[in-house]
Amino acid sequence: MSILAVSMPRGLRTLVLASALLAGGAALLAPLCAQAEASAEFYEKYTAFSNAFKSKNYGEAYKAAKEATAVAKSGEEKLAALKMTYSVDHASGKYAEEAEVLEQLIASPAVGAAEKPAYHRALGGLYAQINKLDKALAETKECQKTSCTQADWDLLAQLYGAVKDCSNALPALDKSLGGKPANVNQLKLQQGCYYKKNNDKYLAVSEEMVHRFPSKTAFTSVLRAYQDQKMDELALLAVLRYGAERDFLEDETDFTRYADYALDVGATAEAQKVLEKGLAKKIVKAGDKSDRLLKQAKDRAAEDAKTLSQADAEARAGKNGESDAHLGLRYYNVGQYDKAVEALNRALSADRVARIKRPDDAKMVLGIAYSKLKKKAEADKAFNDAKSDPRMTAAARLWLGA
Repeated sequence: MSILAVSMPRGLRTLVLASALLAGGAALLAPLCAQAEASAEFYEKYTAFSNAFKSKNYGEAYKAAKEATAVAKSGEEKLAALKMTYSVDHASGKYAEEAEVLEQLIASPAVGAAEKPAYHRALGGLYAQINKLDKALAETKECQKTSCTQADWDLLAQLYGAVKDCSNALPALDKSLGGKPANVNQLKLQQGCYYKKNNDKYLAVSEEMVHRFPSKTAFTSVLRAYQDQKMDELALLAVLRYGAERDFLEDETDFTRYADYALDVGATAEAQKVLEKGLAKKIVKAGDKSDRLLKQAKDRAAEDAKTLSQADAEARAGKNGESDAHLGLRYYNVGQYDKAVEALNRALSADRVARIKRPDDAKMVLGIAYSKLKKKAEADKAFNDAKSDPRMTAAARLWLGA
């Protein structure tokens, strides 16, 4: 029977650089049979360590571990003392000291070959914690000599990503995923590797990030990718609406561009609303440019309000789908979503749709109006219909994933 008092800990620890697995947690100390396995002097130090460690008195535990090291004679006593020191360093969060002890354990002839892979894994994680990435990679790659777990491959992927080695990071990530969905840190790794190298994959990963882990940062990545691809302005307006709906807009240019596009299509009250929101959040700065844009939006919105009823009557009386589509947009613009849905469905009917200049945009506005009315099935149908037009595909895909 071994006198190994402190076994290799198990569990998880979050790395500073990325999400990765590291042997962690602290094992309970198994009692020793003093007379049979260790000298009385060593056992006394061990007992003091064990009691202090269980009480989480790590200062006393560390002192006892050092005293045990000083009196250790046999190979097993020296190994046990090392593991005692490792345990207290680990529990105290002393990563550099913990790494030094793990190096000694790996070098110790008393440590069996079956134990060493666990120590290499732990040491790789520790080196990552203290930003010694080359050493972290070298230790973690030791698993390839035996068998790498999915956790090992994940840590390898993150470490390769940290040193900008995407040619190794992406294959390692594939092995770590094993067909399962990526977590947020794994998606970020893919984004970093695909950025300006594979635009289609970068956009796909960015859209997945928005849908599964929504945030302002995730949305901004998608928005900038769409802008880099020179997205159609009506589609970009739909994307900006998506961002505004979730309070993801965080740049003055996004607010003013949204207002400009809305004014261009006649959504004057919508332009006024987004500008006022940007000013209230102090993202849009008050000044000549924003003041002029806001005044234009307010003046045109007031004029539009006076003619809305007349426009409704004229659209109903005619057979021009474009008039109905524009009327639907005007109703959406002032928040009358039920009337917007009615007008847009009329515009898209078989006898009127041929006159619509941009049916894809009418379908997108219809889908957004349905989503405002909490009618998801109808909204998804409209978005799927809009998606068939290549100009609107990406914007519709974004809304469909919401």
